[in-house]
Amino acid sequence: MASHCDSYIPFDKGLYSNPALFPELDRWERHFLNLMKDIVAPSPLDKFLIGSSFHESHHRCFIQNLLQPGPTSILKDATVACAAVLLGDQYTQYTKTSVEVGHRRAALAVSGLRSLQISEKQDLITALVLGVAIVTFALHVVDGQPFLISHCTLALVKPVYQNLLAMNHGVMDMLMCLVSTETFECLIRSEVPTIRIGERDRCGVVDRYLGLSSSLFAYLYDLCEAGHLMKVSGGRVDADVVKRLETVRGSLGQWKPSPPPDLVERFTRSEVVGMLAQAKVLRLSALLILHRLRYPYGQHDKEALQLSRAITAEIGIALRSTGRSIPCTALPYTIAGFEITEAETRAAVVDKIDDVVTFSRQSQLQVRRLLSSVWDARDGGDQIHWFDIGDYVRQTPSTWADAQGTT
Repeated sequence: MASHCDSYIPFDKGLYSNPALFPELDRWERHFLNLMKDIVAPSPLDKFLIGSSFHESHHRCFIQNLLQPGPTSILKDATVACAAVLLGDQYTQYTKTSVEVGHRRAALAVSGLRSLQISEKQDLITALVLGVAIVTFALHVVDGQPFLISHCTLALVKPVYQNLLAMNHGVMDMLMCLVSTETFECLIRSEVPTIRIGERDRCGVVDRYLGLSSSLFAYLYDLCEAGHLMKVSGGRVDADVVKRLETVRGSLGQWKPSPPPDLVERFTRSEVVGMLAQAKVLRLSALLILHRLRYPYGQHDKEALQLSRAITAEIGIALRSTGRSIPCTALPYTIAGFEITEAETRAAVVDKIDDVVTFSRQSQLQVRRLLSSVWDARDGGDQIHWFDIGDYVRQTPSTWADAQGTT
């Protein structure tokens, strides 16, 4: 079944060249959309995608949904909010105004998301596009609550998840964007995600955000479940917990990317390198979390440090080879950094944050603060289990003034 994301619209038409789409914009809102149009290379959207091959289809998908009949006003609100914060993140002269415009429009979009009901296919697509847009906004601002927004959207579409499997891969990519956002938060908070992706649901697929890694999220869900069980039981490691952890370990040990047969024909060498590196880093990170569920920091550190070094080495190789960061590797880089105890090595980890974490200045700030918080606790002699890490997330509030200082 084809989705509206398949319909062809010329890349330079639609959103920006059709003022009738946004007749109600004020001067600043139209200015932000026009600036987005004028930025050709690099596009603010490139950093979200696993490769530039997805750039045009990604733009076209959002434009096409804005042209559909139905609740497009909330999509317009989300689009303007995203445009504002993306430009504000790139150019400091727009920061203050972009936040004001973005928050005003994002509030309307969130209200629309909460009232949205899914009664037909286009409603489902609208919910996903809206969720991705609002999460993008949320990851660029202080206290944007991307976890809650992704959870809300996924709870809305969960009853019709099976319908999504019959739709175009691009629609599932948007779902996976929300799944990955929620899952990464659930991993570090030891909570359970909303949707478990079936082991075979994403085989042979190249996801625009997750490359060849989306099928791994079935086992990341299981890892979240194990972490949550340990958290609510106070860290008790009984026979059931050990069995769960070993089952997850076995699944992670057997998992490997399942690329389509025409991968090297469809994508550049640099894109393929990035996809394979992303898959390896995410799998190694899952193994590191699994290790830390079994052993607190300060115990069995040698094995954990080996995994940490493997993660950072793979990220470094990919950066040098492709010349860009790998999407969805901020959490792996952060948890690899938790293992570091030497001051000089920690400083090197911090120095590379801006190269590895390029989603937003706010994301960079959050990584810095979380690393600092966990390092301080370890240096202070605290015994930290993996399921305690969520407490440090809640102890690292962000401020826009601090985010400004990361540029």
